Amino acid sequence: MTVIDHPHRKRFIFLRFISDLFLVPVIVVSAYSLKFKIGWIAQRVFWIHFGRIYHHAQIEPYIHATALVICVWLFSFYVCGMYRSFTGLMPDVDELLSIIYGVTLGSIIIGIASFLFDGFPGSRTVLLYSWAIGIGLIALSRFLISKAEQAAIKRGIGTYKTAVVGNTLPAQDIAERMILFPSYRLKFSGFIADSLPEKLHFNLRHHDTHLGTISAWKTILTDCNIQVLYIATPLTPLQLIEIDEFCRTHQIVVNHWIDFPLRGHEKIQNFDGLPFIQSPPIISHYPSQKRIFDLAVSLFLVILLAPLLIAFALLIKLVSPTGPIFYSQARVTLNNLEFGMIKFRTMVPDAETQSGPVMVDEKNENRYIRFGQFLRTTSLDELPQLFNVISGKMSLVGPRPERPFFIDQFSEDIPQFRWRHQMPGGITGWAQINGRSVLTRRPEHKIKYDLYYIRNWSFLFDIKIILKTVLVVLNREEAY
Repeated sequence: MTVIDHPHRKRFIFLRFISDLFLVPVIVVSAYSLKFKIGWIAQRVFWIHFGRIYHHAQIEPYIHATALVICVWLFSFYVCGMYRSFTGLMPDVDELLSIIYGVTLGSIIIGIASFLFDGFPGSRTVLLYSWAIGIGLIALSRFLISKAEQAAIKRGIGTYKTAVVGNTLPAQDIAERMILFPSYRLKFSGFIADSLPEKLHFNLRHHDTHLGTISAWKTILTDCNIQVLYIATPLTPLQLIEIDEFCRTHQIVVNHWIDFPLRGHEKIQNFDGLPFIQSPPIISHYPSQKRIFDLAVSLFLVILLAPLLIAFALLIKLVSPTGPIFYSQARVTLNNLEFGMIKFRTMVPDAETQSGPVMVDEKNENRYIRFGQFLRTTSLDELPQLFNVISGKMSLVGPRPERPFFIDQFSEDIPQFRWRHQMPGGITGWAQINGRSVLTRRPEHKIKYDLYYIRNWSFLFDIKIILKTVLVVLNREEAY
């Protein structure tokens, strides 16, 4: 999604710059005081025998070097992207990482300068303290500024009123991104369509505003003061020309969705002015750093949670002694490989003997053992899948492994559903934090999230999904 700049965005960026300008001298003085004056303050002010008093260390060299430190640090902040706009999933995490990079780079440059220039204060301890204090103070400053910016966006300040034409899946995808990522500053006003979508995306459940039919688009744009328009449904050439001309004369930004479906992995290519969609070959992959991270975290969690795992195992055996503790279910993962996905058993033994493979019915489900529904709604029944991760059959984050029966069923209408197996299945995933159990019955929605994850995978993306998963599980969003 294209980010449309707004004057308010630049004001908050400038506010970050001013904050850094004032904080850098505070950081230098604080680091000097922590090293050389903490003993003097403790003994002379509080009469506590703590620390050492340094009579030779004067603050003047640090004061004289402050101007250079400010220039170096601000330059480092700029190089490390601290003065850009942070958008997407968990922008605060991205900003914190840029702060760590910026402060670290600035500290390294100052450390080198202390070696090269005589008279430049060269205490390594002060440099280390300034690095730690710098990350803390600047992160706190950015956090407060970000909260103020988010509050302004929530009230509609510094945003563009945006409407989406159509009720297609792409139309919902566009609207959903506005809701998920308010830092784009696109305030979703509603759909312009002949009817609302029959099945709304999970994140749009509280944003199902229907502005009116497509035939009334001109009145809607005027009355609702729409500033940005996304067209995500097929229209006639005459309609497109009319909408374009109207929007140009009324200062409305128009964005056209390509009028044939994108499957989530294609790239738009320009061939001498002509747009084409390029589909790269499907390559099954499991990045090595992802595997190392999965193995390290899973082993740590198994050791940490061992008492809890044992307690749940004993509880299941106590309330349902005739059945096994664990339930292994056939699922499909990387390269279409079938494996047994392990869960704590939450239902009566042989729950599908009569019915065959069925999905859980949150309203009429009566197959749970005692405490089984609690384990399921809190996702505690998923903990044994850490052993699947250790064995290499699963990942912590990835497309949720599906049962072969349902894969065959879904693939009849959605042939690209099997493309999810380009990466190993995950305990959690991009789809799980954007609908969780709701998407189980909406494979046409689920596949978009899974292919988006595969196309945009990064180590940081995995970290963000894990953090978001914790919040989703704690809130028990759409779990049954």
